[in-house]
Amino acid sequence: MKKLMLLTLAFAATPALAQESPNALADAFVAAIVAEDAEALAALYTEDADSYDPSGAVQKGRLEIAAAWQPFFDAYDGFSAALNRKGEHALSKTSHAAWGLWTMAATAPGAAEETVWNGRFLDVSVKTPDGWRYVVDHASMLAPGPEAAE
Repeated sequence: MKKLMLLTLAFAATPALAQESPNALADAFVAAIVAEDAEALAALYTEDADSYDPSGAVQKGRLEIAAAWQPFFDAYDGFSAALNRKGEHALSKTSHAAWGLWTMAATAPGAAEETVWNGRFLDVSVKTPDGWRYVVDHASMLAPGPEAAE
């Protein structure tokens, strides 16, 4: 019984388990960021996925996606993240698109205040034998408002 409980807790703490819906996939994405777990985050993508990050770089596949996120997680602590879906569309029974706004915050070591990033996203996910996975995502930063630009 004790082993079963430990196994259940281990699975519950792993954000990259098979996702039963596109919404569960988005929730797992946020959980992987909060956990600062680049491997778990990359496991939410198909092996050949494309990820367009806010800097304009493109990562191809899970290894590149994990490698792109890890230095970011190493540079900050205490991540929070949220996805605010503005729309979604079931392309078929096995493919889905979603778009909206994202917010992420974290604190650099020694910093007094956290840094907050805001942007928009568009993603396409597919249902695989292992659950829903991203096949492509595109994230971009929002332009600063008029007050911030001055």
